[in-house]
Amino acid sequence: MRQEIRNMLMQYAEQQYKDFSSSLIPGAKPLLGVRLPQLRQLAKSIVNDKTNKSRWRQETAAYDGDCEDLFFEETMLRGMLISYGTAQKEISCKEGLLYLKEFIPWIDNWSVCDSFCNSFTFANRYREEVWAFLQPYLYSNQEFQVRTGLILLLSQYLKYDAENQKIPRNKTVCMADLEKDQNQKAQYPYLEKILMTLNRPFSQGYYAQMAAAWLLAETFICFPYETHQMLVNGCKMDTWTYHKALQKLRESLNPDKEVKEYLKSLKN
Repeated sequence: MRQEIRNMLMQYAEQQYKDFSSSLIPGAKPLLGVRLPQLRQLAKSIVNDKTNKSRWRQETAAYDGDCEDLFFEETMLRGMLISYGTAQKEISCKEGLLYLKEFIPWIDNWSVCDSFCNSFTFANRYREEVWAFLQPYLYSNQEFQVRTGLILLLSQYLKYDAENQKIPRNKTVCMADLEKDQNQKAQYPYLEKILMTLNRPFSQGYYAQMAAAWLLAETFICFPYETHQMLVNGCKMDTWTYHKALQKLRESLNPDKEVKEYLKSLKN
């Protein structure tokens, strides 16, 4: 980030918040202690700057010299600028994918990853193109490249139907839900693709494995029958990720008591 932006961030820094957050985000660049709502507000003000509509592009320029990120909040802000900037209708598929490609290598912690993925709504407009773009990252040997791909599937693909409408997750999951095929795969075109992406070992590191477990658990809650079929018919996930997904489901409020007891029996 340019020094001007860095100076603005320093004005918003809180020592107490820095001390609290530092231990929660291992591997990140040094923290200033700026709260996320303040970062979002700053990002939106830059993207919506009517006097300079290209300002967000300028602030996300190449990582060299004075523009290199020195602090966690700078990379977080950069991701927000790309998410909000590429959400504009005039952004082409080619341009949006270029920004995504340039940003992914700089994701080095779960916080930047998850925040960026949750706000990267560009994927809603170009689903097939973004899906194809993500394939090398989903099968990368780099921990945060894999996590970024998986969290994008979780936030921008899993809960959208064929009409691109977002669906609510199931409030409860009972044994009957595991046994009844409601032909969901036709209505949700990425469901089978997501299950196929998950049905393999994950060995890229803790944060990739946690993302896979989280995505599998959420897929189970949204689509219990289809996910259950994957779990009981030769599931190829590595043992650690598989068990972590089952643990997340047992700790969730959504599966009922009978389902949670049943999930214990699936632990191999």
